[in-house]
Amino acid sequence: MARRTHRLRITASLDAGVVKALDDLAKRRGLSSRSRALEAALSYWITEQERRRVEEEVEAYYRGRTSPEKREDKEWAEFASRSARHLEADE
Repeated sequence: MARRTHRLRITASLDAGVVKALDDLAKRRGLSSRSRALEAALSYWITEQERRRVEEEVEAYYRGRTSPEKREDKEWAEFASRSARHLEADE
């Protein structure tokens, strides 16, 4: 049995060009309605916003590292590189 999700009905005013693009998207993707197309577009946008947030947090972390932390990261990278070369040589 398919899982049913609770849906809320909302009203939104959109530019005619946006609605046309949404309708085109629904048709191309075989979606059953404009609502499904809008849901797909919003879901994608929400996921993308979360990905960007995580990316910004990771960037802030790396930019905020101290000199000793950067040195340690470099040492680990060099160690990993040497280990990888040894693994390749063993094959």
